[in-house]
Amino acid sequence: MDLGNLSTGIVGMFGITALVVLGYSFVIRTFSRRIALGAAVGCLFGLGGLASMSDPISFAPGVFYDARTALLVLSYTYGGPIGTIIATAIVVAYRLWIGGTGAMAGTASIVLSSLIGVACAMIPLRRLKIGPLRSAFIGIAASGSFVTIIMLPSEIVSGIVGIPLLALMAANMVSIIITSSFLEREKTRQSLMRALEHEASIDPLTKLQNRRAFEQASLRAMNDNKLKARKCGLILIDIDHFKMINDRWGHDMGDLVLADVAALIRSNVRKSDLVVRYGGEEIALLMPNTPLSIATDFAERIRNLIAEAEHDLGGQSVRVTVSAGVAVLGVKMSDMNDVVKAADKALYRAKSGGRNRVEVA
Repeated sequence: MDLGNLSTGIVGMFGITALVVLGYSFVIRTFSRRIALGAAVGCLFGLGGLASMSDPISFAPGVFYDARTALLVLSYTYGGPIGTIIATAIVVAYRLWIGGTGAMAGTASIVLSSLIGVACAMIPLRRLKIGPLRSAFIGIAASGSFVTIIMLPSEIVSGIVGIPLLALMAANMVSIIITSSFLEREKTRQSLMRALEHEASIDPLTKLQNRRAFEQASLRAMNDNKLKARKCGLILIDIDHFKMINDRWGHDMGDLVLADVAALIRSNVRKSDLVVRYGGEEIALLMPNTPLSIATDFAERIRNLIAEAEHDLGGQSVRVTVSAGVAVLGVKMSDMNDVVKAADKALYRAKSGGRNRVEVA
């Protein structure tokens, strides 16, 4: 085989893997759930392999080499079982569709590459940390997929064995090292960005979400109400006589009471509900797909739980009460700003009506 063509083909392989890395950056920004992320990574790696097979390094009609090995061997690490199955299925289907003398050997190489990737991913990180050494090991292991060339006719094998095979194995290893390095770097960068975004939306005292998270959830709730006619309950909760607690026991003890109340509410909501420190001692509870009656019942339940709870303030047991206003996003009020105003007015009535009570908008 002409070494010039071999070199050109290897450069093309690196180009395909570079495009896959760029695609991976988009995928992990777009998908957060494990199943969806795995499926998206599997499709990305599978399509990368498909693109690579469309412009391969050809040895004979129907016998060629491309960048699919690097992508398949890394599919389990970055896409999990679902990603591996999808990527392998896409590449196998396309290889069989291309056909030719090397169809069976190519298919066997694809499956073997994926299995090697699964085995390498099972190596504990404490034994082989993420980095160039682990990537090099995976690259060496991936070279085992070349064993399937024995399934080819002897005259073709004789043209591959030697310098071409060594060059391909070296290129394969370098491709895996470079690809995994960039994929890992992008994965780390996105994890850091998500951690920073999470911290930016958390109130440090109560560990509840803040107004920023409330605004984002409100937009989703309005969209669900518009498209699917889903109601969304809103409860505004305010601790009664909170200023007196601060004046008598100090702001540190007041903070403790606020944190206790927040923890009690957070531990009694559904996973779909959003608990927010709305401002000062006021807490907002957004309840997706919840009608007014259920939101009102829940507000009463929370009010009772808080009234029965005891708080240790410097060795003295203290109880507090809360007032609450309830409103719902639905047919009558389809804008969350209107719902907030209605719940706030209901909360004011609860306060002015004697406190420790729930009022409905």
